[in-house]
Amino acid sequence: MLLAAAPLERARELPIPVLESQLASSVASRRVADGIALPVQGETGLVIPLPGVEALEIQYRSTGTLQITWTTTTVDHAPAPFETPWHHERVPPGRGRLVFDLRTTPHWRADRLPYFLLEGSGEFTVTGVRVRLATGDPATDTRSFDEAIRWSPIRLDHATVNRLGPPVWTASRGVLLLLVLGIAFLVGAVGGALAWLGFRKRWRPAPFLAVAGVACALAADGVFLVRAWPMLAFPPRLAAEDRLANDFALGPELGELTALARRSLRPGDRVGVQAKEPDWFAWETICFHLAPRPCVKVVPGATTYEGLSGVKHLTPGELDAVVYLHAGVPLLPGFGPAESLGPEAFVARRR
Repeated sequence: MLLAAAPLERARELPIPVLESQLASSVASRRVADGIALPVQGETGLVIPLPGVEALEIQYRSTGTLQITWTTTTVDHAPAPFETPWHHERVPPGRGRLVFDLRTTPHWRADRLPYFLLEGSGEFTVTGVRVRLATGDPATDTRSFDEAIRWSPIRLDHATVNRLGPPVWTASRGVLLLLVLGIAFLVGAVGGALAWLGFRKRWRPAPFLAVAGVACALAADGVFLVRAWPMLAFPPRLAAEDRLANDFALGPELGELTALARRSLRPGDRVGVQAKEPDWFAWETICFHLAPRPCVKVVPGATTYEGLSGVKHLTPGELDAVVYLHAGVPLLPGFGPAESLGPEAFVARRR
């Protein structure tokens, strides 16, 4: 949280002309008056071929609904942006500033390159970049890495519940926080009891055991709260559509499209969802939140479409509406966009 709010310490400016000459992206970028513009329809990958980056700050201007994922990669391996812990956040529209701590991403080393994946519908313009490089001193860089891991936020993804484990105090040596607190507990409890024995000539360990135990438990809870707060810091919203549109961290555009479908579809509409073939999460999320409306996954060429858990089956002729999200195939024949977030994210109705 401090990294996101405070200026990036020891960072140096990367001039836009230098960045433009080095930038590698999966789509054609264009130079605009205040920076480098990247169109986003679905997924746009971006590599900054600058090794040794610990942290990076991007000044930006954006339109539409976007999410940015960051990690590091090498020139001879394909990037794995969704590897746990998956580092991602929503890009608020307008002008803003994003700070990325690359040290907490999987497999970070000083020789790896920053990689970014933009998802959604809109445009992302880089108006300024500042980078902080590793010092090159092994001891200093190791301390920096250990500090970053120690206080790294808990990352929210599909596997978070399965990989929450003991927090690490010194990642480079594999020292757990619980070991450090265990030693502190022994020093506090035993040391306090022995000091009382020497001073009062009485052996009363119970108060010191209790105080040391409570203090160490509170310290562990404090570390957990610091790491969990960025994931949990969102305002309460009563309407389901507001929560989906504003707080769907796993896919902001998916959340907004689902909220749009809930608002625009009639209660009795029979709905098909067109999404990428391997993207089970998108169509299941949309159908789940459209219940009790009948909802199925649209499979190109199929004569019957299946719903969640195979409970519901509909034919193409029975559908009243289609929710389309970057499916990569044409919209189901006989339908046309009615409500839209972008050219590849919309709610369609039968013509």
